[in-house]
Order: sequence, then structure tokens, then C-alpha cells
Amino acid sequence: YVRFIGHFVNVYERSAPAFARDSYRWSANPENIQKYIDDGCEMKEVLGLSLGKALEQIPEEEANDDVWPYHPYEEEKYALEDW
Repeated sequence: YVRFIGHFVNVYERSAPAFARDSYRWSANPENIQKYIDDGCEMKEVLGLSLGKALEQIPEEEANDDVWPYHPYEEEKYALEDW
């Protein structure tokens, strides 16, 4: 499912696929969801960030990955079991 989202968001924003896996991990934490709701459904900590600053906040291998979501890796880095 995350791979599908990574593919689909590319239609709207070419830089968005790099953030799909991190967003998947972020959304697994109920505290993050509650903060998002409490903040009026805005992600205030990322609003206004440049693309460069946003890319610095995700794992380097994901920020520099130009083949995902189209070519699977032997071990996916975004699996919740890795947490």
C-alpha cells in the first residue's frame, strides 16, 4: 500500500514519493495523530520547510532513492516490524 501511495503522489508532486515511507512510520504513532488533530489538522512542524530541509529529516537512503517505489528491495526499510 505504501508503494502504491509513493507511485500515486508522484502525479501531483515529483518530490513526494521520497516522503511516503517516513509518513507511514509517522502515522503509526498515535501521539503524532493526536498532535495533528490538536493542531487543527495541520502539520505545523513541517509547514514552510524547504525541500532540502525536509529531505534532511528523513533517512538518507530514502532521500536519495530514485528507484523506489518501482523497484522492490530485498528488505523494505519502512516495515513497522523494524521499529
